[in-house]
Amino acid sequence: MTLITDAATIWSNPVTLTAAEVWQNRAGSVFITTTDTPDLTDGLWLHEMHALHLSAGVTVRYRKEGNGTALIAREAV
Repeated sequence: MTLITDAATIWSNPVTLTAAEVWQNRAGSVFITTTDTPDLTDGLWLHEMHALHLSAGVTVRYRKEGNGTALIAREAV
């Protein structure tokens, strides 16, 4: 399992998945998107303990919402 602890309030650099993965938000609130050039309102809003299944080959970006700390767990399935 990989943990993402550096989420900022701006979109991350793109991450292209080599395998199908589940991304789960463990703390705070985050947005996850597969949009090439997202604006701040793009993406799915994941609250604490919500998860999303993503297919291999997609390019993902993430960002936190609010001032708190965000923690995202990535797990290949």
